[in-house]
Amino acid sequence: MVADNLNINQQNSIEDWFDSMVANLRYDQELFKNEILEEGKKDVYTAMMTGDQNFLHNYARNTSSTYFIQNMVDAYFKELVKTNSKPNKLALELSNAKILVWAEIKEDDEIMEDALILTEAKINAAFSEYGFHVSSTIVEDSDGLEVPEHYRNVAIA
Repeated sequence: MVADNLNINQQNSIEDWFDSMVANLRYDQELFKNEILEEGKKDVYTAMMTGDQNFLHNYARNTSSTYFIQNMVDAYFKELVKTNSKPNKLALELSNAKILVWAEIKEDDEIMEDALILTEAKINAAFSEYGFHVSSTIVEDSDGLEVPEHYRNVAIA
């Protein structure tokens, strides 16, 4: 039997996890029955009960995208900060599977350009296996280009 092969700590962890999961489901069940469960959770449970696969898969996709995009943005800025350099302007456009970066650097600032390229590469290496990526556009201040309207400016301190 599989349980015989697990050590006591593993068995206890499994028991605790399932006990907690069941307790949380029972708690949500009571909130649902009393019509005080938050609307988002209620929608998910309703979809599960009715077998609404379209809702569930769309919910999973949106939740997944939010999770990965947030983590990518955090990782991007943490990596960029390590370079001890900063672009003149930085703007992002976020979508369900990618981050578009628009960066303006000083003319011939090879160090900043390399830092942006390396940051993109590191983030792509970490997240591409999940279907998420960063794509950068790097311009120089001498190009005289404005940040495209669909990007959101990021304040650089």
